[in-house]
Amino acid sequence: MTTQHLIVFSVVLACSVYALWVLMPAALRRLLAARLVRLPLGSSLQAVFQRAAAPSSGCDCSGCDTVVDRRPKTTPRRVIRLHIQPKD
Repeated sequence: MTTQHLIVFSVVLACSVYALWVLMPAALRRLLAARLVRLPLGSSLQAVFQRAAAPSSGCDCSGCDTVVDRRPKTTPRRVIRLHIQPKD
């Protein structure tokens, strides 16, 4: 294998792991992160896995099925007037 193949393989592998982590259900991600915290990976990865292993609050996160509407409840209605140009 050439160096180019190894670089492409590592980039594709890293992107695949990232996509798998992001698209994984939150419960499974917390379980996996709790197990990965125990590995000696370094302080920066350890902090990331500790945050991922912590239970979430349940609002505005990717782990629950509730819809969080951040729009203000009292949005005034606007009237949109369309001015049609006469055809010449």
